[in-house]
Amino acid sequence: MIANARMYAVAAPVAQAWRDLFAYVGERAGVAWTYIEHAAPAPVSELWARPDCGCVFMCGFPYVSAGSRHRLLAAPVPSLPRYGGRPVYFTEFIVRDDAAFATLEQAFGGRMACMLPESNSGYNAPRHYLMTEAAAGTGTLFRPTRAPTPTPRQVIDAVIGGEAEIGVVDSYVLDLLRLHEPALMARVRSVAVTPAAPIPPLVASPQAGDDTVARVRPVLLDLHRDAACAGWLAQLRLSRFAPVEAPDYAVLARYASAADQAGFKLTGAPADTSKEHRE
Repeated sequence: MIANARMYAVAAPVAQAWRDLFAYVGERAGVAWTYIEHAAPAPVSELWARPDCGCVFMCGFPYVSAGSRHRLLAAPVPSLPRYGGRPVYFTEFIVRDDAAFATLEQAFGGRMACMLPESNSGYNAPRHYLMTEAAAGTGTLFRPTRAPTPTPRQVIDAVIGGEAEIGVVDSYVLDLLRLHEPALMARVRSVAVTPAAPIPPLVASPQAGDDTVARVRPVLLDLHRDAACAGWLAQLRLSRFAPVEAPDYAVLARYASAADQAGFKLTGAPADTSKEHRE
């Protein structure tokens, strides 16, 4: 079996902490797995399709879109106060630190760096949020970038490099980078944040046996009580892992359905872009 934290292995110290933590979890659970990188540009969807996932982060939107078939193990609870001790996260709308924009509305009509439609934080959640901000009948509020930006780092780089006026990034990714790469994060700032959504869980493949799940899940849920894990959790800005259930992620499908029904796009052609929004 394999373990992987690609979604949140956003800096070298973070990646090492995940490798060490997952090795410890496997040892305590008595489950043999190998930590693999599966780094970009390899599609993350190929990782989730593997039949041998033992402990892998999976975005909640593809999880629910695929019928909630993967075996839920636990979800991380970020330690910063804004998360309220819950397994949730946000999408932040970021601009360059020297940008003229003080608000999200001032950026309407600009180029947005976003991730693939399968991403919740990088596409689905900000799409739904902007739909609620837009006037009825508005098709989109932003233009696309010339080149795709399928990872959070590419979104950040596009904003810093001037290829996009604004970008959308997972708040937990940003909080990890604020700790481990402060110089990079000093070059961007947030102008808006979406409401909280269920954070990506750790999952096992649908084919994983009940015994494997029963061994791994309690170890994850007990890590915050284990003194040996304190350093790793601090590096990862986590307070604990929490139990989650399939219905917790159903809201993400509702986000997509509402935006589909409204005909609202996250980005679109200039002719479809409107600066109108609800007061």
